[in-house]
Amino acid sequence: MNAAPTLVRGVGLRGAVAVNVITMIGIGPLITIPLVLGALHGPLSLAGWLLGALLALCDGLVFAELGSQYPRSGGTYGYLLEIFGRARWGRLFAFLLVWQTIFAAPLTVASGYVGFANYAGYLFPALSASPLGLKAVAIGVGVVTLAALYRGIVSVSRTGIALGVAAVVTLLVVTCAAFAHFSPHLATTLAPGDTFAGGLRAGLGQALVIAMYDYLGYGTANNLGDEVIAPSTTLPRAIVISIVLVAGLYVTMQAGVLGAMPWQTFVPLADGSLPPLGQHLASAIVEQAFGKPAATVATLLVLVTAFASTYGGLLGVSRIPFAAAVDGNFLARFAHVHGRLRFPDFSLAVMGGLALAGCLFSLDQLINGLTAAGTLIASIAQIAALFAMRAQGVRAPYRMWLYPLPALLALAGWVYVFCSSGPAAMLYGVATLAAGAVVFAMWRRAAR
Repeated sequence: MNAAPTLVRGVGLRGAVAVNVITMIGIGPLITIPLVLGALHGPLSLAGWLLGALLALCDGLVFAELGSQYPRSGGTYGYLLEIFGRARWGRLFAFLLVWQTIFAAPLTVASGYVGFANYAGYLFPALSASPLGLKAVAIGVGVVTLAALYRGIVSVSRTGIALGVAAVVTLLVVTCAAFAHFSPHLATTLAPGDTFAGGLRAGLGQALVIAMYDYLGYGTANNLGDEVIAPSTTLPRAIVISIVLVAGLYVTMQAGVLGAMPWQTFVPLADGSLPPLGQHLASAIVEQAFGKPAATVATLLVLVTAFASTYGGLLGVSRIPFAAAVDGNFLARFAHVHGRLRFPDFSLAVMGGLALAGCLFSLDQLINGLTAAGTLIASIAQIAALFAMRAQGVRAPYRMWLYPLPALLALAGWVYVFCSSGPAAMLYGVATLAAGAVVFAMWRRAAR
């Protein structure tokens, strides 16, 4: 095991909330609202966002209790290791978490890069017609993000707060534009032939997969436990505040979009591609309300928001392999810390490089793949860890409200999301998990 390197505690409550918020918001809702509308038509789409918020809050309370008891870098990695034991099952689960993080987390960050490139097509129409150009822009944004994070944590946290404000302002601008010409009839009328129960039955699963992609990130600050000030109280508060804030913004914006334009103009076409309005939804709504110059400014805000999500996401995931390497449960090189600025430089560089490779995939492939690969260990095993901790009689500084109901709802929700991600994504999740188990067995045998 490596000697634990010293990190700087420079992230307070505002910084923790900002890191969570910028990772949650990002470009997500601005590029996925058409996909949600394609799964749940018209006003039914609000059900997807509301149920997603409920699942996020229930799962967030799991993060909150575990994070208050084990406030260390790596988040879920540390919870699995401590609760299930460092000698046997805990070490296996912790290794599998890091393994699947390497396969899932870079896809999350890459989706932000891809979303940035797609929205840049509003400012440069020729870019939208060039798949190679879009990939080049996405990779370029990834390089800039990696360079921006290659600094000390205090400076990174300050930048995160500014980006968090920009992300919230972006959603507020789009929401105000949507309500500028709001039509209650458009917002509340079901499509011909649709019923509430029938619509939910047909499209809720895929809509919830997309909604959870947009909500994920509420536990990002937990990954920075060793760099958070008073983490046992800061982390639970940051989780609840960020979920409530972001859920309110999402639901309000979706309601405004429903009343701004006919939702049928946004949804994917028969071949799966998005129409022009769906590709740049936020820009189109602002242009309708306030004109082309305002839409240009709004698009620039969207691009800042997209950068914010990749900034917060890459910051958080880079700490997971680092924490495992410090414990001797992953490649020792990942434990390296920058000599002067004291941050995990090697882990950041590797995860950032893998995210660049993710830019070669389409957005829907990224969303389904990261959801399936990240659910089995990062979500389901973590919930099992909470039950195990309670059974061991451990009393965390923060204890979940109404236990065990939120944990059971989170467990049921994640199982449903995994089963709704599609056969290819489910196979990806199971295959990477199985491969990780084989690699762990070989690694342990070689160590012995």
